[in-house]
Amino acid sequence: MSAKFYTLLTDIGAAKLASAAALGVPLKITHMAVGSGGGALPTPNAQQTALVAEERRAALNMLYIDPQNSSQIIAEQVIPETEGGWWIREVGLFDETGALIAVGNCPESYKPQLTEGSGRTQTVRMVLITSSTDNITLKIDPAVVLATRKYVDDKALELKVYVDDLMAKHLAAPDPHSQYAQKDSPTLTGIPKVPTPAAGNSTKQIANTEFVASSIAAIVDSAPAALDTLNELAAALGNDPNFATTMINALAGKQPLDNTLTNLSGKDIAGLLTYLGLGETINLAKNAVPATRRVNSKPLTGDITLSAADVNAFALGVTGDYTLENDKSVGWNWKSGVYNVPTGGASKLILHFNMNIGSCPAVQFCVNYKNGGISYRSARDDFGFELDWTEFYTTTRKPSAGDVGALPVSGGVINGNLGIGTPNILGGSSIVLGDNDTGLKQNGDGLLDIYANGVQVFRFQNDTLESKKSINVTGRLTPTDYGNFDSRYVQDFRLGSYESGQAWMGPGFSDTPGYVLTAATNGNGDELIDGLGRRPMQKLIGNQWYNVTSV
Repeated sequence: MSAKFYTLLTDIGAAKLASAAALGVPLKITHMAVGSGGGALPTPNAQQTALVAEERRAALNMLYIDPQNSSQIIAEQVIPETEGGWWIREVGLFDETGALIAVGNCPESYKPQLTEGSGRTQTVRMVLITSSTDNITLKIDPAVVLATRKYVDDKALELKVYVDDLMAKHLAAPDPHSQYAQKDSPTLTGIPKVPTPAAGNSTKQIANTEFVASSIAAIVDSAPAALDTLNELAAALGNDPNFATTMINALAGKQPLDNTLTNLSGKDIAGLLTYLGLGETINLAKNAVPATRRVNSKPLTGDITLSAADVNAFALGVTGDYTLENDKSVGWNWKSGVYNVPTGGASKLILHFNMNIGSCPAVQFCVNYKNGGISYRSARDDFGFELDWTEFYTTTRKPSAGDVGALPVSGGVINGNLGIGTPNILGGSSIVLGDNDTGLKQNGDGLLDIYANGVQVFRFQNDTLESKKSINVTGRLTPTDYGNFDSRYVQDFRLGSYESGQAWMGPGFSDTPGYVLTAATNGNGDELIDGLGRRPMQKLIGNQWYNVTSV
């Protein structure tokens, strides 16, 4: 059977492709057009320079070499849902000069507009087979076209692979940020700069040269010369002309180390403190820590035991000494911590976090042993925990079909219509396949209808198959009951009963429709016919024979 739908190069397209191959200048295919064919399916003709009835021409969305066949170029155009109101029966490819390069026909498809009550985005694809794809420029303008979902998905995947590769290389590099100094023992080059600390700053902040210079200037009163600087230093030391001798004499008055134990022998605490010169130090420290000083309401009169809650910390072990009745016993305003809840031979772990501020002041997590599940609940304002535990779904505790509103693999009931590969606009109890208004619809008890482009074309009933359109059959129809045929068509022919008439000197027979002469007799052997015989032609319709009234 010959192909009904196909695409071919026009004479212009073939000539341009040959010229591109000879001159080495690629052919630039930029646009695609669709047309209605003037109301009938057209037959592509290589001599065409335009479509029969062009409805829309726009830039290509995609133009690429078929990854499965390098000799095929695939061109695609996306028609948005806002355009339409015509049938698509023909397609054409145009180059940058507007010349028709290839033309083809396609199965009839109506492209509706949204104003008609139905709309869809439609992709039209054209496959062009060439001996060499090198002669065609594969380039589109992304600023004027729509992207198909597959195109966006492919680009997103391509970008993800690229980003993942960059991140993997970044993480694997021993020093991915060589332009920055390390936090631990950095080595600085060039002339690094840091903020200048405030005058008199004695913290661990880095001191730059400006801070050091200003500090020295403050000490020596900004003396401009070396002698002035020495003079200032001498003044700072009391202008003692014999400063070295003074320091040696002072050190000589210190207690020799080898005599220390001997001189301390026999002294009481007061005498020992006096000998060591610590009497005034003790007087200053005597009231340094008042007796009334407390740590989190605990007096400093002995050893202090602080809990995690005393210092606003989270306990490493079980919080408090509690015997909890159930997993809801921990109140929303209890202190944060970890609580153990006995549950009939086992126990659960309650992680409680209490901030006591905001719309969600507290949250709890309930954890079962051996990955037996984890749930949570959160408080609202001062109302506490108003709802029960909500369980987390995990890889080992997956939701059932009912939990997520899905149908189980074993089957179920879908309430509403179903669309396979497209939204459903047939409504009711219907299934559409690929086209949003083509599929099956149940229109009553025992009534199953087939729709094509929103039009009912066939009906199944419990005792009848009813076609709403004409039926084209290739092959033979073989029914099991011919009764309806028998009552309408002639099944057989025959000649009826014989009738005779006198021809010589008699009336003979008049012209009677449906009769044929079957005999001519000559009883006396002369040259004249004596008698005639005739029979009526009869036809069988159903179970009844009828005389034919005319031939």
